[in-house]
Order: sequence, then C-alpha cells, then structure tokens
Amino acid sequence: MRLFIAIDVGKHIQSLLADIQNTLKKCNLAAKWVQPHNIHLTLKFLGEVEENKVANVKNVINTVTGNFSPFTIHLKEFGFFPTERNPRVFFVSTDNEERLKLIAYSLEETMEQLGFRREQRFRSHITLARLKSRKNIDCLIQKIKNIHPEGEIEVKEISLYKSTLTPHGPVYERLASAPLKSI
Repeated sequence: MRLFIAIDVGKHIQSLLADIQNTLKKCNLAAKWVQPHNIHLTLKFLGEVEENKVANVKNVINTVTGNFSPFTIHLKEFGFFPTERNPRVFFVSTDNEERLKLIAYSLEETMEQLGFRREQRFRSHITLARLKSRKNIDCLIQKIKNIHPEGEIEVKEISLYKSTLTPHGPVYERLASAPLKSI
C-alpha cells in the first residue's frame, strides 16, 4: 500500500484554500488541482509499504510524537517547486518551519532504521496544484500578488495516510493518528 505521514490542516483551512484555488482556476492553467478534502501538510512520503511493516510505522510515529508538544502554524506565502521559472508544484508555505523540520527529520531518522529512504531536505508547504506546463503561469503569478493567505493550524497530532491512486485522483484514508504530547 502507498503511505505518507502528514499533518491534517483541518476543514477551515481546506475551505479557505479551496476558495483561493477557485479564484486562481480562472487563470486556466494546465494544472491538476488538489481536491480540497485532500489538502494536507506532508511530513514524510513513504511510498509502497508492505502490510506487515505498517505496525512498525505506526510505532515510529507514536515514538516521534512523544517528543513534541502541540503547536500552531500559520499560512505564509505562495511558492513554486522547483522554481517560479520552472514550476511543477504550486504551494502555500507555513511559518514555524524549524519545528516542523525537527519533526520531519526525527521521522526521517527513525524511518531510515526501518529501511525507508532518507530524504535530505524538508520544506514546509501545502500543495495546491501540480502544474503540467507554463501555460498562463503569468496570470497565476499576477493573481497571487494580491492574495495573502491567512489561516492558523493547530498541530496536535500526526497521521498516517494510505493513498490509493484512481483515474479521478488519489483517495486518502487515515490509518492512524498519534497525538503530540505535552512535554
């Protein structure tokens, strides 16, 4: 099964970002927009995982969350991966990136011990669209200059999700959640 570890941004943020997406869709981009109910902040993409390893993954998440207390993040600004000149992913960043990096790197370390490939960098972001070309990208760049994403996310838990790819887009299913502990 295809798995990833993420922070649920909540229905309020999903709705707020869906409104922004609807405004930006008027640019008629060559893009695959993330469905609002699928909007989240990924901490670690695991890829294909054998079912017999899922319990170990859940244990690792529980261990990591035990080392962090709940905190708040705020939406910050729009950006592109890899760059604005060569955009493939359109996202909104968040503040408190250092705290998120600590959690992501802690997950990286412990997941590597289970045989998962370690990623070398982490950038806190919430993907809004995957761009297929530069078609009408100038319209998007102009529009986002006048939009200032504002919203607060209470980070109280980390979740393990299963992603099933379908012709209509991915379907996410939460398999487990682990609360951040007050330390």
